Amino acid sequence: MESLSPPSFPSNGMGAMGGGQPSNAGSPLSSSSYEPSSPYPPRSVRNCNGVELDWEQPDISQLILSDKPGREDMSSPSSYNGYGTESSDYKKKKGPVPRQQEELCLVCGDRASGYHYNALTCEGCKGFFRRSITKNAVYQCKYGHNCEMDMYMRRKCQECRLKKCLNVGMRPECVVPESQCQVKREQKKARGKEKKEYPPVGSPIAEEKFTAVSPCNTMGPSEQRTSTSTYYNKLYAGCISLNLSPVPQPIKPNMPVPPMTSDQEELISALVHYQEEFEQPSEADIKRIQEIGITDDDSEDPKFEHITKMTILTVELIIEFSKRLTGFGDLLREDQITLLKACSSEVMMLRAARRYDAKTNSIVFGNSYPYTESEYETAGLGFSAPMLFRFCRNMCRMKVDNAEYALLAAMSIFSADRPFLREAYKVQKLQEIYLNALSAYVANKRAVNSFSVMIGKLLNVLTELRTLGNLNSEMCYRIQLTDKRLPDLLNEIWDVTPK
Repeated sequence: MESLSPPSFPSNGMGAMGGGQPSNAGSPLSSSSYEPSSPYPPRSVRNCNGVELDWEQPDISQLILSDKPGREDMSSPSSYNGYGTESSDYKKKKGPVPRQQEELCLVCGDRASGYHYNALTCEGCKGFFRRSITKNAVYQCKYGHNCEMDMYMRRKCQECRLKKCLNVGMRPECVVPESQCQVKREQKKARGKEKKEYPPVGSPIAEEKFTAVSPCNTMGPSEQRTSTSTYYNKLYAGCISLNLSPVPQPIKPNMPVPPMTSDQEELISALVHYQEEFEQPSEADIKRIQEIGITDDDSEDPKFEHITKMTILTVELIIEFSKRLTGFGDLLREDQITLLKACSSEVMMLRAARRYDAKTNSIVFGNSYPYTESEYETAGLGFSAPMLFRFCRNMCRMKVDNAEYALLAAMSIFSADRPFLREAYKVQKLQEIYLNALSAYVANKRAVNSFSVMIGKLLNVLTELRTLGNLNSEMCYRIQLTDKRLPDLLNEIWDVTPK
């Protein structure tokens, strides 16, 4: 779908209520993902190939505690490139990320330090690529233009090194232009002079201002449920008043745009990577759903069965995506469960919008089958379909790209106004990291004179997601009044009382 292609990042998505193009990476339901020590319960139904087909799902706490069998975690879920986020001085914690298995640079084989310009590389290749792009360097190979790149040859042949950088996926458009680097250096000098005027984020004065905009400190649980739009308005206004945002005021056309920081660039790059990694159900899972549909003689509504089973896959992938977000692992286990139960339906709506096809006005599922509004109604899910499709059309018109989708998903996950959070202040500080990254990204990627309008529209998306989430809850309640039955995992995560 051309209108949803991002300017800087590759596109991949999931279908409404859990669809998506299949990938080779296994999800929690892939047969290759299960080991004798797996925390998931054994299955009982097998097909002719010996694949177990029972759809009894683990509960949400098991999914959080599991280490995602079948997919390798590239870094600690609570840090990125050595940055922890539990305290306000996380930037001081530079260093290699602890890994169970050391990862290597895709270009030269040296120890990788993280994802740079959309590829897993070392610091040396990161700097080489940045210098080559910013200086428009032209290199000449002396050894036949086909050098095998390693830690020795990277110093000998720059042409083949740059070629390898491009081949492994490093993107020139992700490199900040030299003009913006100069602006960044000048602003860094200016900030040094302004430190006396603005208190640091962790200071008592800043904390007092921060508390003033936190709904969790000013409202009771019942008031929090009805204050979503006010919450996001205060959140953004609070970040501006604290000078936390890289774009603290509307940018005029003749003003230079402050560039994104290197931390923000790498945060967004990692976020898009994990969105891509955990947004597609595997081919084995898609096949399993089809096999179950064929062998399930009791299914009177195959479309409803297909949607609910794809939804199970989506919920599990959303959980795995959330676990990789910076700071999520630092939260209390109870707060992790609270956030996941509250955000899962909202993040699914974002995935549906990514899979929306404007030409057919349909949401394309993992088996490439397009579901229209009428087919949602046929499946018994027509209650929320009109608003869902209206939301998808709106996102399509806004041309929201992959990075913006990923940032919105992270902000939805880290919503500090969810009821019953024990440490809401930690959640809000994490959300501000992503809000600041979104502000900087929009300022640099969108038209300068439309920044204020666009950032307002994107924050309003979070409010719309709350409405859609509430509609999903009501739809689940209506389903319980019919002869249909939701799977146990969905009953648990959406707090639906089974019949």
